[in-house]
Amino acid sequence: MTSLAFEDWQGGKLRVNRDFAQILRSNQLDTFDALMNLTGGTIAKNLLAERTTTRITLQDGEHSRGFYIKRHLPSPLKEYFKPLLRLTWPILGARNEWDALLEFHTAKIPTMTPVALGEVGRYSFLVTEAIDGYTKLPEWLAQQPATADLTPVVDRVAEIARRMHVSGLHHQDFYLGHLLIRQGEDDFDVRVIDLGRARASANLSKRWIIKDLAQLDYSARHMRIREQVRFLHGYFGGSRRLDPAEKRLVRRIRSKSRWIARHSQKNRL
Repeated sequence: MTSLAFEDWQGGKLRVNRDFAQILRSNQLDTFDALMNLTGGTIAKNLLAERTTTRITLQDGEHSRGFYIKRHLPSPLKEYFKPLLRLTWPILGARNEWDALLEFHTAKIPTMTPVALGEVGRYSFLVTEAIDGYTKLPEWLAQQPATADLTPVVDRVAEIARRMHVSGLHHQDFYLGHLLIRQGEDDFDVRVIDLGRARASANLSKRWIIKDLAQLDYSARHMRIREQVRFLHGYFGGSRRLDPAEKRLVRRIRSKSRWIARHSQKNRL
């Protein structure tokens, strides 16, 4: 198991997980500039010019291992002002996702393994270990026969959502596409990814819970009713009938989910 003990390199420009210190050094990736300016690899995500995620392969003795590096360049000024107009604080750079990863690990919510954080001024990056052998949950669901029993998977996702919110964490992009699954012989492992907007709060407001669960509800809209009901009972902690407060919360979640659907259709998302 990864220890999650860290070392500071270059006077704090680099924070490195000790379990990966040797592989970074042996690949001459022990400075901020070496990682920030690393070439090659495969672009995995490039929705914004100032934020690019690349899959890289590093040699570890006789074996190779996969990693992802998400590099953040200075953001346009509008990215600072837009959140402020909505009375929220801008989430820019790699630090937020790094902190969220540590929070998720503390809460024992399965997610990515943090490898390194680099920060110099408005330039930063996050390195995580590749999660190989997993499939995005929507793709996995599409491969299942109509008669498949999805109960174990629904229960696992409900457990993750419940633990996340009980721990004061909210994802802000909690769609099925940000869950990875690997099916074992007699169980399922589900992991949460893309924590770039996730945050921790000492007193998590209903607003953030509703947003997370509405995103999940919207992306799971094609699932069977019994599976949606199963999720709600799992999230609220039992097979009992929902109480009036829980029912009100579900109505607000469904209302927000319908808003997401209209917004997505209008903007062709």
